[in-house]
Amino acid sequence: MQNQSARVVLGACLFAASLAAQAPAPSNSSDPSTGAFAAATTAGADSGLAKADATGGTGLLRGKQRFEVPQDSVDYTLRGLFLTHHGDFMRLRERYTPQVEIAGRTIMNGRVMNDPGSFNLLGYDFDANLPALVSTDGYLSVGGYYKARRYMTSRNFGRRGNTGGLSDDTLVSTGIRLGFGTFINDNVHLEAQVAPSVFSDFDGPLKHQDYDFPAHALLTVRTIPNFFFKVGARYNQTFEDAPWLPLLGFSWVIDNFRIDVLAPQSIEMSLWTDDQKFGFLVGGYVSGAEYRVHTDSPFGDQTANARVQECIVYLGMLSRLTENLSFGGKVGCVVAGDYNLTSGSPTYNRVNGQLEPALFGELSMGLSF
Repeated sequence: MQNQSARVVLGACLFAASLAAQAPAPSNSSDPSTGAFAAATTAGADSGLAKADATGGTGLLRGKQRFEVPQDSVDYTLRGLFLTHHGDFMRLRERYTPQVEIAGRTIMNGRVMNDPGSFNLLGYDFDANLPALVSTDGYLSVGGYYKARRYMTSRNFGRRGNTGGLSDDTLVSTGIRLGFGTFINDNVHLEAQVAPSVFSDFDGPLKHQDYDFPAHALLTVRTIPNFFFKVGARYNQTFEDAPWLPLLGFSWVIDNFRIDVLAPQSIEMSLWTDDQKFGFLVGGYVSGAEYRVHTDSPFGDQTANARVQECIVYLGMLSRLTENLSFGGKVGCVVAGDYNLTSGSPTYNRVNGQLEPALFGELSMGLSF
């Protein structure tokens, strides 16, 4: 694993998070933001928020008479003040994503070009990303994830050039998430996250090559009320020759329709009902990782790197049954990708080549708080 430079990101993120925690409370903003923080509900976010009059304070002036707004109608909590200034930005900058998500996915009858065998993939994921406000302009994010790829191979899979093929195996990536987000001003938001992780088949003792530190930083700028420009950088092992890549994209909201682009990893268009509780999705994304695989031999535990990458296009839906519970589904196709698989033995002739088209499906359940 290439993790030396990524450790620098971990230190930088922790330093920047401490700066976010010391961010001062903002002055009165002219932005009439409603909406919610992160993936929380937007319902009632602006209820009872008092508007400052020409003399300051929370009253309304009518001629010479002053009518006071009841104090209990103003939300002075940290969350309430954050929503007052930044709720609309957080709601519109990206489409709804639950804070905790459990998902199952499959690729059926996958094949690597020039290899005689096939495989079925069963993936099962858990992902949690929870924000904790530290000021009216900033928050920390903590969480964790577990993503497993269970490969069920045919008898001939991996036999090209080998006396035996690749048997069924499970590749796992798991780790913790540490990050922060802060507003530089009302229309500029910076976030960063690092995920100290293990990428392994867990068939042998973990070594330093089993660990890696995927990370990203993203600056989002609202240029007009419904358009968000995004630029940043990321580190991971999706692309073999380019672990460090720039990020460039935008989110554009047009009534109940939105476009979300973040190259080189994802593009999606979605159409939502008026109450934003149900959405139709169409899009594509690139996923992948590098894993350390282990094998027993007369010489002890032998290891090598295995790499997977898929480019997937899909149709999908996302339904928020309640403010806290959501369900989603996707069907689509693996249209491209690249695999480089091995048993872990240095003498094994690798399964190395492009993926042929295969069917893809996913079901998910999400929770937000």
